[in-house]
Amino acid sequence: MCELSVYTVKGDAREKVMDGVVRLIIQDGRVLMEGIFGDSKEVEGKLAEVNIIAQNATIIVT
Repeated sequence: MCELSVYTVKGDAREKVMDGVVRLIIQDGRVLMEGIFGDSKEVEGKLAEVNIIAQNATIIVT
């Protein structure tokens, strides 16, 4: 299975916000992440990249 680690980037700071992400939902300037075990987290920002090979995604925080 291809779960993602999701990072936020603000300026030069990069921070891991969630592991095991299997679904990303983009809506109204926010990104909702859903995990493999049913957990979820939402951040304000813009999805910048999803890299399946590296198994990560990057959100630019506004």
